[in-house]
Amino acid sequence: MRWLDYAFYRILFFLIAGIIFSRGIELPVVTYLYSLGISFLIALFSLLIHKYSFFSKALFAVAVYCFFFFLGGILLQLSNQLSSNHFIDKQVHGEDQVISLELQQRLSSNSFNDRFYAEVFFLGSQEVSGKALVSFKRTDSLDYQVGDRLVVYEQIDVPAFARNPGDFDYRAYLKSIDVYGQIDVDPTRIWSDEKSPDKMDGLLVIRNRILNKLTASGLKERPRAMIEALVLGQRQNVAPELTKSFRDAGVIHILALSGLHVGIILLILRFLTQSILRLKYGRWIQSAVLIVLLWSFALLTGMSPSIMRAVTMFSFVAIGMNLKRKGSVYHSLTLSAFVLLIYDPRLLFQVGFQLSYMAVFSIVLIQPVLAGLWTWHNKVKDFFWSICTVTIAAQIGVAGVSLFYFHQFPGLFILGNLLLLPVLPLIIGAALLLILLLSIGLPADWLTTVLNLVLEFLMGGIATISSWDAFIFTDIYITWWEMILMYTVLFSLVLFLVPYFKRSKKERFYLKKPNWMLHLSLASAILWMGIRSFETYAYSEEQFLVLHQATGSAVSLSNKDQALLLTDLHVMDTTRAVNSLERLKNIENHRGKKLSIADLQSMVHYKDAQLVVIAENGVYDTSIKSANVLLSHSPKINIERLILDTQPKMIIADGSNYRHLIEAWKITCDQRNIRFLNTYEDGAVAID
Repeated sequence: MRWLDYAFYRILFFLIAGIIFSRGIELPVVTYLYSLGISFLIALFSLLIHKYSFFSKALFAVAVYCFFFFLGGILLQLSNQLSSNHFIDKQVHGEDQVISLELQQRLSSNSFNDRFYAEVFFLGSQEVSGKALVSFKRTDSLDYQVGDRLVVYEQIDVPAFARNPGDFDYRAYLKSIDVYGQIDVDPTRIWSDEKSPDKMDGLLVIRNRILNKLTASGLKERPRAMIEALVLGQRQNVAPELTKSFRDAGVIHILALSGLHVGIILLILRFLTQSILRLKYGRWIQSAVLIVLLWSFALLTGMSPSIMRAVTMFSFVAIGMNLKRKGSVYHSLTLSAFVLLIYDPRLLFQVGFQLSYMAVFSIVLIQPVLAGLWTWHNKVKDFFWSICTVTIAAQIGVAGVSLFYFHQFPGLFILGNLLLLPVLPLIIGAALLLILLLSIGLPADWLTTVLNLVLEFLMGGIATISSWDAFIFTDIYITWWEMILMYTVLFSLVLFLVPYFKRSKKERFYLKKPNWMLHLSLASAILWMGIRSFETYAYSEEQFLVLHQATGSAVSLSNKDQALLLTDLHVMDTTRAVNSLERLKNIENHRGKKLSIADLQSMVHYKDAQLVVIAENGVYDTSIKSANVLLSHSPKINIERLILDTQPKMIIADGSNYRHLIEAWKITCDQRNIRFLNTYEDGAVAID
């Protein structure tokens, strides 16, 4: 198919370009409005003058593309604007307030917390709006559920940003899904809670009933948690070690209810509604029924962003499959992406959106090429070969995005997918059947026994695969431009091969002559290698940084080839210290270098720079003058005396200090005209 013959692909391209431009360069909304109006008038004018001339056609095309470019820009600007009564403008920063909220979406629990997204309704007596991330310590054993309303006396913290070079920007991620605050709830500060199911949404009541029936069904804990994740999108009961084993085996997408599961459910529903095709206009009626059922399923699972994306995508795919026209799947993907980005342009920057579309697009584009390389006459062999090619195509598609965000590649992804994908439709079908039997009160003991055996076997197999650490490639870092060039090389090469690909037994493919796709692929590969080589040999910057680490202290010294990480994590428990050290080891300044680790001492020298570290005992050498001072672990000092004794060049407070002490130190330093920085607000601090 000739891609550029379809104008809608070009329209989507310019819409995406406008969204990206608006993210990088914020223009006033009125500028976008004027630009939209002018583009529309030019397009209209071009239709009125010499409608079929080359000039009018070119002018119309340019005007339309500009219109969608500016439409993408203004949509992003408008989506980032907050309501006039949003809590972020009403709260008193750093102070506890009476907060009324409702838990609306449960997230996967981590090692320390149970987490929810919640809607905030009141700050004190003031009515507000906006979503916040609410965390409860798992050790407090609080059994709150979606729909519960609480009144707490806490403060709304600003989520952490990327304080160290290369850290994940959690604040930006939460902002992209309209979450602007973070509340860590102490059970002693919960003033009241309301768990009345009468006030729950109808679909939420149904979902909770299903979860309760699954709990009482006789399913074991791990199989039940997996079924809840596979069918209902509820991952809160999935153990962290199970999640890790699925991630290391390259099958974490199985646990996350998304496009794969919705696609399987779509195929099951198409099979169950085949009889509708006998009716007049049966294809259209079946498409309508499928779309209604898919969206009912999405509402039942809680309408998470991943489900919304997947159901939107497969709603268009359901129509495209019934049209049975060449290229209809590509059109369906394009239309679904267009609708989603019009609805919320911020989806473009969410990793789930990128992974979903890259996976599906790669399967549609690359899998036929891979499948045609080898033809099996045995149906069983052909079935498993198809699974292999689908898995490889999807993994190729998501590889760049995964490396960019997660820095890890599972070498045994084919084994994991070969184990799970053949039986996944059967498991989902059996789980849906189990829910149906439990809902109407029919015996289902035989089915729970089968599911227990099968799921325990599969989880054991995945754990075995994930235990082969030698095949898990970690600490792979690429930049955003490397990711773009990687995909340009890959897809240009595939698009070059597809037109010349043959399905006959004698001839797999033939080449007439190189086309511009091959040229683009080769040029991108050369550019990629050239920039990479230039960065490798040209980078020689030396850095001396005080890093941010909650309840700990860390200093980094690095040059072109080597790095030294100095840490003081003595107040942490072993598990947290290990996790913190791993994160600090992988900051941007340490990647690709020989890294050494040592304890942080009271004095750090690097070339002409000095850093005096004052720990909790408050001891320091008064003979050292005009040095940089690091306050660590809330030292017991008189800050005015410290300034008089040492005449510091700069004072730094890191994440190991109490917030109230930092605020008091800052006031004194401002009064004394001493530069004061703290890593909570300023991130990693460079020493010079």
